[in-house]
Amino acid sequence: MFFTGRGDLGITSVIGGPALPKCNVRLEALGALDEAQSYLGLARSLLLHTSFAEPILRVQHDLTLLMTECAMASRGDPLITDKHTARLEKDMALWKESAGGFRGFTVSGDTIAGAHIHFARTVIRRAERRVVALLQSGGQVSPEMLAYLNRLSSWAYMLAAAAAYKKTDCITVA
Repeated sequence: MFFTGRGDLGITSVIGGPALPKCNVRLEALGALDEAQSYLGLARSLLLHTSFAEPILRVQHDLTLLMTECAMASRGDPLITDKHTARLEKDMALWKESAGGFRGFTVSGDTIAGAHIHFARTVIRRAERRVVALLQSGGQVSPEMLAYLNRLSSWAYMLAAAAAYKKTDCITVA
């Protein structure tokens, strides 16, 4: 079944936990993570035949792990580890070389894919703020999750820069 009907009353459940109002800080964090994953999917769809598609898909899977970890009411071992963060750092080092290095902050919109990646980056930042709010409200958040989200916004920035630098790899705005 794809629905329970309980959402009609403004409540939903998390893994192993009680029903929560849909405005709960945990659900706000989950929603922002889900939105970030969706925007990255939109960017990936524009970059399917490029070297950027696989890292984006990998991060989308990482975000699924983050959502699962965020949805769990009781704390188990973190699903996102420092190895996931290290992969982001490896990607960034590669893109820094292929994009000609850091040339200062940019304004998005040079390419459609780059603009979508920048939008995803802003949603990732919001997700990070929501996860911090969850932590501040007493929710269980792993340090690995916080580190990953912090690095992920930098990853998205570098991805957008690298995709824009290689305009042949994406749709360019005329």
